[in-house]
Amino acid sequence: MKRKILLVEPGYKNPYPPLGLMKISAWHKKKGNVVDFVKEGNEVSKEYFGYKPPELKKHYDQIYITTLFTYHAGDVIKSIKIYQFKYPYAEIKVGGILATLLPKFIEIETGITPHIGLLDGAEECGPDYSLFPNLQCSITFTSRGCKRKCKFCAVRCHEPKFFVKEDWEKDIDLSKKMIIFWDNNWLFSPNFSKDIEKLKHIDKPFDFNQGLDCRLFNSEKAKLLSGVRIKPLRFAFDNHSEEGYIQNAIKTAKKFGFNDIRVYILYNSEDPNDTPEYFFYRIDEMNKLGALSYPMRYRLIDSTQNHYISPHWDKYLLRAVKLSLMFYYSKGMIRRNREAFRDIFGRSSTEFKEKMYKIYEDDKLRKKKQTNDFVLYLPYSKHNLIYQQEAQYAKSKKS
Repeated sequence: MKRKILLVEPGYKNPYPPLGLMKISAWHKKKGNVVDFVKEGNEVSKEYFGYKPPELKKHYDQIYITTLFTYHAGDVIKSIKIYQFKYPYAEIKVGGILATLLPKFIEIETGITPHIGLLDGAEECGPDYSLFPNLQCSITFTSRGCKRKCKFCAVRCHEPKFFVKEDWEKDIDLSKKMIIFWDNNWLFSPNFSKDIEKLKHIDKPFDFNQGLDCRLFNSEKAKLLSGVRIKPLRFAFDNHSEEGYIQNAIKTAKKFGFNDIRVYILYNSEDPNDTPEYFFYRIDEMNKLGALSYPMRYRLIDSTQNHYISPHWDKYLLRAVKLSLMFYYSKGMIRRNREAFRDIFGRSSTEFKEKMYKIYEDDKLRKKKQTNDFVLYLPYSKHNLIYQQEAQYAKSKKS
């Protein structure tokens, strides 16, 4: 007898569709079951990769609810309770990152004991791309887990074992424009060279969007990567363990023709070395080397708290960094222009903090005045002239 399965993604924002649910969908369809997918929240009113809300059935045998980050806890609990009330006789299964990191929290709030880690059976299946007909990329992993076990990273909890996926190519839909890999540390894989050969054969542009480990990057790997269509090249400079390695990785990559290099910069973490001064040093280093920095604010991996502030930072600096990224740089990335960088962030860590506090005070003054005008939060320069022009245009449209 065919079973009726409902897949639910809670109402948080997500730049990608839920890969775990896509695999569960394929898994159940292989068994001959009927599968519906629901995206909760405001995303349903927007174009969500071509997703069309289904007409829900009166009964479901099983309901799978996925979870993402710990600070999405409110959305997750809301969704679980909605479906507990609507389908009291259905078996509800909760899994994903939040469920794995905080299983007791889920259980206390809902009475459901969540699934921890990957789901056997579903993990062996390729994604069901029919759920999202407008999705322009294939999504997969060539490996799972990471041997580094960094304290700030949740991978050590939800993917504790490192292993390779020998047949990841079965997840690729050749009609899609590109491939996105979610590997946590591809360069640890003993199949790296074999994966390169597969990518040559597939001949699609691809992105390892979790980044490559700069400590494992060398000329040999750079040469292999230069023969395939990877773009951009991503690294991370999260702490002192990457000091020196990241600079060498960028220089090596440039020798092999890579120009679009992007570096994740973690800040506000529990690491005692993670100070505003060290943050400035790292973004300054990347800017000098011609790489784009992508600052990422740390949030606790074992708490539902959304606004964590480390002992070395304060809310004023954190707010100012966010504003500087929102109103000067597109998509939160610090661009390569050296003069513009110094204009916004300064020439030293002392000047950086002074400029950030000034941005915070200007923002506070703007709120106090409660004007309807678009107020530029950054010091005047030729680099932010475009925002003044946009502000004038917005003002004229209102009037």
